[in-house]
Amino acid sequence: MSKARDRLVATAGRLFGERGYECVGINEIIAKAEIAKATFYQHFPSKEALCAEWLRTEAEDSERTQRRLLEDPRTVRERLEDRFDALQRWLTEEDYPGCPFCTTAAMTEAGGELRELVALQRKQSREFWRGLAAQHEPSHKAAKHLGDAWFLLYSGAITEATNLRETWPVKKAKRAALNLGGWK
Repeated sequence: MSKARDRLVATAGRLFGERGYECVGINEIIAKAEIAKATFYQHFPSKEALCAEWLRTEAEDSERTQRRLLEDPRTVRERLEDRFDALQRWLTEEDYPGCPFCTTAAMTEAGGELRELVALQRKQSREFWRGLAAQHEPSHKAAKHLGDAWFLLYSGAITEATNLRETWPVKKAKRAALNLGGWK
């Protein structure tokens, strides 16, 4: 990618993350990225295309992290704790930005490319949690249920921590996830 394109994606991602897709205009992105309007249109035909690129980048980063955790030799418990601890650090270090996919889904119309990207990422994330659970729970059916519960706890923790701008939802979700895994 070119430096201007990278700056556009990074700037748009920061602004979309702070205020949401619908609350950020192209002109603001262009100004904050310090590029010319023509440069924007050389790289992206629309704000939606820029947002789609940002979501794809976020999804790829998330998938890489999840793949590393699934391949990690530590115990499932250690990896589960690590995932929730990393979430808490990210939320506090980034001033509670919230989930980029959930924020985008809340501000875009059903049926469009952005909603499709959100749905794909949420499906991939759910599969990660099921995969982690399968490494702990020998029964396929039980692993699916446990993975879904972990997915919901993690997703809910992001939402509530962001809403309240506090870390206790992540701490409680982590404790609940450990309890569901049979660790007291």
